Amino acid sequence: MVMHAGHPPTAAAPHHRRAWPVLTLVIVTLLPTICRADDGVDFFEKKVRPVLVEHCYSCHSAAAKKTKGGLQLDTPDGFRKGGDTGPAVKANDEESMLLKVVAHAADVPAMPPKGKLPDAAVADLRKWVKMGAPLPAATPAKPEVGDAARKFWSFQPVAERPAPEVSNAKWPVTKADAFILSKLDEQKLAPAPAADRRTLIRRVYFDLTGLPPTFEQVETFAADTRSDAYERLVDELIASPRFGETWARHWLDVARYAEDNSTSEATSRPPRFPYRYRDWVIGAFNADVPFDRFVRLQLAADLTPDTPVADYPALGFLGLSPVYHKEPKLSKDVIANFVADEWDERVDVITRGFLGLTVACARCHDHKFDPITAEDYYALAGVMANTQLAERPLKADADADQETMMAVRRDLLDATLRLSYAKEMRGTAAKEKKDTAPFDPKIKELEAKVEELKRRDRRLDTRQVANVVRDAGTWVNGDDPAWTLIDYKPGEFRDLPVFIRGNPSRPGEIVPRRFLGVLSSGEPRPFQTGSGRRELADAIVTNASGLTARVFVNRAWGWVFGRHLVTTPSNFGALGDRPTHPELLDDLAARFVAKGWSMKWLVRELVTSAAYRQSSRHDEKAAVADADDRWLWRAPRKRLDLEAWRDATLQVSGQLSLAGGGPSDNLDSPRNTRRTVYGKVSRERPADIHKLFDLPDPRGHGEKRETTTTPVQQLYFLNSPFVRQSASAVAKASATTSTGQSDEDRAKAIFRRVLLRDPTADELATALNLVRPTKDGDPPAWELLAQTLLASNEFLFLN
Repeated sequence: MVMHAGHPPTAAAPHHRRAWPVLTLVIVTLLPTICRADDGVDFFEKKVRPVLVEHCYSCHSAAAKKTKGGLQLDTPDGFRKGGDTGPAVKANDEESMLLKVVAHAADVPAMPPKGKLPDAAVADLRKWVKMGAPLPAATPAKPEVGDAARKFWSFQPVAERPAPEVSNAKWPVTKADAFILSKLDEQKLAPAPAADRRTLIRRVYFDLTGLPPTFEQVETFAADTRSDAYERLVDELIASPRFGETWARHWLDVARYAEDNSTSEATSRPPRFPYRYRDWVIGAFNADVPFDRFVRLQLAADLTPDTPVADYPALGFLGLSPVYHKEPKLSKDVIANFVADEWDERVDVITRGFLGLTVACARCHDHKFDPITAEDYYALAGVMANTQLAERPLKADADADQETMMAVRRDLLDATLRLSYAKEMRGTAAKEKKDTAPFDPKIKELEAKVEELKRRDRRLDTRQVANVVRDAGTWVNGDDPAWTLIDYKPGEFRDLPVFIRGNPSRPGEIVPRRFLGVLSSGEPRPFQTGSGRRELADAIVTNASGLTARVFVNRAWGWVFGRHLVTTPSNFGALGDRPTHPELLDDLAARFVAKGWSMKWLVRELVTSAAYRQSSRHDEKAAVADADDRWLWRAPRKRLDLEAWRDATLQVSGQLSLAGGGPSDNLDSPRNTRRTVYGKVSRERPADIHKLFDLPDPRGHGEKRETTTTPVQQLYFLNSPFVRQSASAVAKASATTSTGQSDEDRAKAIFRRVLLRDPTADELATALNLVRPTKDGDPPAWELLAQTLLASNEFLFLN
């Protein structure tokens, strides 16, 4: 039996017989507790540096006429060294000098001397110190935007590379293998032997479909002697509808897919049909939609000629963007900041998701590391300032219906909010024993208006609607000082000014909507049509095609191999890591484009490689030279992600429903037996399983999955109704599928269902000892055996 550690009990200790495997499981799996790492550099760039630039750099930077107090805050070294009074910041120390001076403590100089920082800025500084005061690496010299900047490695066009000569010409199966083996030769390492067939089929099933094979499928493949048996299997799995369900979930992390907002306030009501975007992505992967069209449809399906109605849900990439609560009673300046935050999030997901660039770092100042200016940022933010979240009926002649729906829903929201505030004012007057009669006519008028708008909304309601975006200029209207409105004007468009220090109340020079300068040939041309979304999408897959292809190929590599060639998959800039295999990345990206941006071609190329087919066996000598396996001398051992683990548990227990599409299910309900990709993803109230098992926070772009091991996860395996229900189902199924009714046959049936193999003699003996009743009248503990295997490393990990 596969246990985490320990030895089977002896006959002298029968009262421990049932407890020892589970206790061993708990004790051992609690030992390597690993917390999710977050270096906070992104937080520093977005929240801390802008405060320093605006309030501190005039006296405490290299550009200051005289550096006061010997303190420079514009470089990591300056921070660490500190000034005349010592370090400005100490990690996790709330008594750090920086925090004391900005708090205007009595025993230190008050900074800034002209007035205290806003409370929000002080809170951000305090949070940053609590995070450990992370700082970026030493700032590299930033080239000006121009020919020099365009020579950076990730901005270069991609081109196919000749396969290098290698020590063993028989080992490569695909061209990628030659680049892998060349690096291994350089490091004086050798690839691991090929994985055995039983290991390989389980691996490729999970990587391509997110589900395990059956025991019978494993045995059939192991006995298949055809030379192309593996390639046939790969083609079969890529053609399966299960492929799209698994690979769409990877992309949904990038797109920060969610079905609500982080607040349930009226002005940020959740989208009504979010699942249509999820279903569209699944269909796009299954249909092998070329990646360049995949990009265009998600940004501008409504502006792309001859787009089929079925492709409009692609606009959910932007149409499901996070929306922040904007209280109408707040001032125009406050609301303008919330709106700017929404634009910022959309710029961030587009540029990090498709281009692997942290453009949002240029919101408050020119990017400190990459050749991206504040003008670049506001050129893209201007596209978002002309893009409105909307709903669209899924029929060809839906434009008029869309306008009516948008008008009714806008008026309904406004009337509902005004009614709420009128009732609130009447309630306040009543508490203060004032006359409430003046409020009654207005309340009756608003109640009637709300009811009429609700009736109109119900008449317009249809299930054939998708959450999309449309072109409409956006302005914050503060004409009424008591009620701030957001005006959307279809057909009217605007360019944004540069917001000085990111503050919408301090407009600078207006910037035309356009693409990034460094990714344009010469001076970028202003966008000419509507919001500019279509031109932006075109530029991403034409002007920046080399970078876009590299970024997606790198993501796909990481999803297959468990480790990316560029280990910062959403940062291909100066602070991002360099590729371990640059020639391989370029060649694969160039061939990906040449193959028509076919996502299925790319996946097939990766999983049919000799590198992918290696065993994951440990080699002491290789591990000393390359402990992280960055040169891929063996196949990585990966823990199943939460979707694959939950789906596999449902499948082996005979509960899995393959019904797809439509409204999402509650993942915390034991009655939900559909695949996990069809479970609700919430920003406001995440499902327990999402919180426990590392789903990226859908409030923002998900760069990659982090893998954590925590005590709470282990308790979930022991106590959750889902796991216990599944174990019970495995135990019941084994009673009907075992050949004969002996205990040995039933134990073997459980092993075959869960671990896809027969138990060894020792494992069988241990299993039978475990299920044997401890007292007269006790039922055999078949459920405990099933639960132990479901929580074992052999089930949870992929070799």
